[in-house]
Amino acid sequence: MKKQKNASTPKSLDSEENFRLLVDSVTDYAIMMIDPEGHVTSWNTGAEKILGFHSEEIIGKHFSCFYTSEALASGIPRNELDLASTQGRIENEGLRKRKDGTFFWANTIITPLCDEKGIIFGYTNITRELSDRKKADYTRSLIEASLDPLVTIAPDGKITDVNAATETITGCSRSELIGTDFSNYFTSSEKASDGYRQVFREGQVRDYPLEIRNSDGRVTSVLYNASVYRDESGAVVGVFAAARDITERKLSEERIKQQSQEILELSTPVMQVWQGVVAVPLIGCLDSQRTQQFMERLLDRIVETNSPVALVDIMGVPTIDTQTAQHLIETITAVRLLGAQVVLTGVRPAIAQTLVHLGIDLSGITTRSSLAAGLLVALDLLKLQVVNKSDNR
Repeated sequence: MKKQKNASTPKSLDSEENFRLLVDSVTDYAIMMIDPEGHVTSWNTGAEKILGFHSEEIIGKHFSCFYTSEALASGIPRNELDLASTQGRIENEGLRKRKDGTFFWANTIITPLCDEKGIIFGYTNITRELSDRKKADYTRSLIEASLDPLVTIAPDGKITDVNAATETITGCSRSELIGTDFSNYFTSSEKASDGYRQVFREGQVRDYPLEIRNSDGRVTSVLYNASVYRDESGAVVGVFAAARDITERKLSEERIKQQSQEILELSTPVMQVWQGVVAVPLIGCLDSQRTQQFMERLLDRIVETNSPVALVDIMGVPTIDTQTAQHLIETITAVRLLGAQVVLTGVRPAIAQTLVHLGIDLSGITTRSSLAAGLLVALDLLKLQVVNKSDNR
């Protein structure tokens, strides 16, 4: 173990020194001593080899520097010391970080060190890098645990491995899938191949829309995320792809779209209020989409009812800006092209001032402050008169 030597230490090797030499000769294990707070107090040659730090760089640092940011955020290093204190020893496996920032799978054993009174004065931390087979087992377990389809694909487009979720979504077994062209399992093999080529050009693709076809004919909408993976030399050896089922999301989006359409239609009703007169009470703000629908519904209704007069009431429009005024003028122009006349009603004093301030020219448009007043104008245009029956008595 690498530690500071006291000048009074005899040159002859005592049992403690023999132990340190023995530990230092172990190169397949990172062995460190840490104090009760988790700071490294000694460090062997195996630790230098596995974790990449020299003893002078690491002694005094907290052992949590070997953990991932996710583990730190979850408080795992502190929890491990607490568990070792209560259980006498803990062993776990997971990712650890080297000095150069790379990660590796490791097996770690933490054991508390106690004095004669049973008081903990430190811990031993023994870390072993797992074998490639062990790492593969862990990777396989993580892949199988995923609910999303995960696939590895060779440069020639052949599937090299899949998880259980892929078997479920395609309806094919792992043995049936491996070795076949991955594009065979999509409704559009050409689009799937285009996405695959994009991965090699750009290194990855994000949220690439595809449809997986199950062996029984069912189709599942997915978004694919894929990236290339490399061997130790840095050469690209294939593509790792993950699919996210968005069927429910698409159904929800369609329902929301349908509901929005229904709300839009309810918010712009076109009513026939008199023979030859239709009315549109506008409520809320007018955007381009709503104006387009409002115009289409009004024009259709004018033709359907053969109405020569349309009342457009803006009492429910909270504010008028240049864009809203322009939308209204476009609608009025379209109505006039059908040979009908428009009476703009619900023009409040504040709206009138705003229109003047914006320089909107409404001189050629008949306006009234209320829908009732606009209806009287419409009747006059139709040469109709409302007669109070009591006046004829």
